[in-house]
Amino acid sequence: MIHWLTSRHTVTLLNVFTRSRYAPYSDAAFVHENDELSYVSAMRLREDELFLRRIKESLPKGLKNTLNMHDLNLKDAPIRLRVPVDQICNTPVNSADPSLEKIRRALARQSELGTMEAVVLPAGLGNDVDHLTVREAAMPFVASLPAAFYEDLPYLATYPSSTSDLETLNSPAKERNDPLTEIIYHTGESPTDAIARKRKLVLNYASQIDDEVGDIMSNFAARYDGGERLWANKLWHSSFA
Repeated sequence: MIHWLTSRHTVTLLNVFTRSRYAPYSDAAFVHENDELSYVSAMRLREDELFLRRIKESLPKGLKNTLNMHDLNLKDAPIRLRVPVDQICNTPVNSADPSLEKIRRALARQSELGTMEAVVLPAGLGNDVDHLTVREAAMPFVASLPAAFYEDLPYLATYPSSTSDLETLNSPAKERNDPLTEIIYHTGESPTDAIARKRKLVLNYASQIDDEVGDIMSNFAARYDGGERLWANKLWHSSFA
């Protein structure tokens, strides 16, 4: 993301499933169950706001307004689909899930405003149903726009199925003669500094991510010399090569 912002692109983060009771590393367990949803959702909103501030603090003054976040305020899978937290990676996308249409409407709105020249979406590695739902909702935009899929962490580093999940994602693209190919972006920092910055950003979500998982997620970038790998379609490569 830093690469795009410093290249003077405007970036809008579509924040999707922000209504949640999941905050295992917080004090939410001590809140009355009737208040838990609002308490955790507000906590996670504060984490999102802090994330934005920390991203912007490294940007020149003239670029700080090029990063925005739009919150759809949708319920996450354990609430929306009524599945246990430990089953979110074993639950398929529900084609009748109203969230699909709400996400598509939000993306269509960005397109109508002329602000969506490219789209980055989750690859769905690890099969987190919320990530898959976002991916499914955004797929109609992939054919006509420069599109890239980001690697879902910590799933890519911890789930044995991740490699086959990537191939499953790429198979339809190959059939369309538009295979996804990798591209790695760097921020100009040393690998050590890039990984340290990533760790700081990841652990910003302290209610959801502990130090061990934070290390897994940030250290994964070491294989890219501190960079980030995306899987992009032909339009992406031709537009941003």
